[in-house]
Amino acid sequence: MPNMPQLNSLHYGDCLEVMKQWPDESVDLIYLDPPFNSNAKYHQLYDTGDDNRGTRDAQLQAFDDSWKWNATAAARVQNLCDALAHPAHKVINSFLEWPGESGMLAYLSYMAERLAVMHRLLKPTGSLYLHCHPTASHYLKALLDCIFRPENFRNEIVWGYKGPSNAKRWFPRKHDIILFYGKTKSAQFYPDGVRVAYNRITGTGNTSLARGNRTPEEVQAIEAAYAKRGKLVEDYWSDIPGAGHMPRHERLGYPTQKPLALLERIIKASSKEGEVVLDPFCGCGTTMVAADKLSRKWIGVDISPHALEVLKVNRFAGQAIPTSGIPADFAGAAQLAKDNPQHFEIWALNCASQGFAPNEVQTGDHGIDGRGYMITQPDGMDTKLVLAQVKGGKFQLGQLRDFLWTIEREKAAMGIFITLHPVTSRNAQAEAQHLGNVTVGTETYPRVQLWSLTAYFENEKLHLPDMKNPYTGRPLQPTLQWVL
Repeated sequence: MPNMPQLNSLHYGDCLEVMKQWPDESVDLIYLDPPFNSNAKYHQLYDTGDDNRGTRDAQLQAFDDSWKWNATAAARVQNLCDALAHPAHKVINSFLEWPGESGMLAYLSYMAERLAVMHRLLKPTGSLYLHCHPTASHYLKALLDCIFRPENFRNEIVWGYKGPSNAKRWFPRKHDIILFYGKTKSAQFYPDGVRVAYNRITGTGNTSLARGNRTPEEVQAIEAAYAKRGKLVEDYWSDIPGAGHMPRHERLGYPTQKPLALLERIIKASSKEGEVVLDPFCGCGTTMVAADKLSRKWIGVDISPHALEVLKVNRFAGQAIPTSGIPADFAGAAQLAKDNPQHFEIWALNCASQGFAPNEVQTGDHGIDGRGYMITQPDGMDTKLVLAQVKGGKFQLGQLRDFLWTIEREKAAMGIFITLHPVTSRNAQAEAQHLGNVTVGTETYPRVQLWSLTAYFENEKLHLPDMKNPYTGRPLQPTLQWVL
């Protein structure tokens, strides 16, 4: 029998597989901001100034937001076409005609599987808000009509924002779409939670008051009511700035991060205190922070262990947040290394230091799994660069030798070699020590350190100089406090 997950918890994995384990009608509100099919690749560049002369630019690939038609997509579409009882069966069949076998259909079939499970999880009084890009919003609306039914469509919300643009062949594209559906006609909506101040002089709240054929007395009465209660925000939201104009204390450096105010409005509109908010693509965790601030219970899911670790450390610092799927002991670490080596590498880097940006490119990485920068340049060196390599299998001396060569080639100040088990080989320890020490301020550090996940679970920390935050370029605090 499916069990309700622990509330105020995080879950690592594909949200489809995670959500399948949960019971029907157990969630009050779902907000999702899945990867858009915008045919773009989002990269987080950090600290690419003079400090990294002679090195390649360090990049954290937040996600490769492109979808390709391949054997996996074809099998997924075929399964949906064969599943006569699946709520998206008819619309996926129609998508085979147009847009046809394409990256867009790969994306839409991926979303169809997950949206059907989300519909099952929602209570009859619950609602779903799907944040999407105009390149896919019209297809997603048809998909939602099929799964949620057209009569449960509530709004197509336009979130408009300002910012620079290089557009030369069209008007600058400065809005996202948020599709709002109820589970049933009984879905709750709380207008008093989302009212805005009304300006009697200009007639503006979120937009102006339409006077039409109203008499002056009627207009005056409406304005008086607005002045007292505020005006219900309309379906065009231009009063919440985009990511580039968020308050400084909110910014984590994620290219697709959403403002806290945006999530607060959604949560206030469609949930009450104590109700359960789910974000199945929680990323850097704005939904979780907003829900927690507004006294809602919350559940977050993400397929990136890096995102969940950053969320816990940066946004819920000092709190014991239950996290399933992420290793809680050495056995779990060994299993993750076996099941998903790439995610193991990213998770292990975060265990070592929040100052490393993982290299998610698995080919042509030149033996580098993570890069970071010290705050202070070591004595006698021209760089602040720190490199890291992660090995989840059995230790081999040749791997360490290759990494030592990479450190020299990249002219890095330091290197961290991370393994599952401690490296006990005297030859390995001697070769690591051969590169000597570095001095940063008044402290001396081994230029190369051997560190293991065994040490991590025994609370043995790396001896590292102060590092920069890879998302902001500012000093990485020992414990990052989230300021609301």
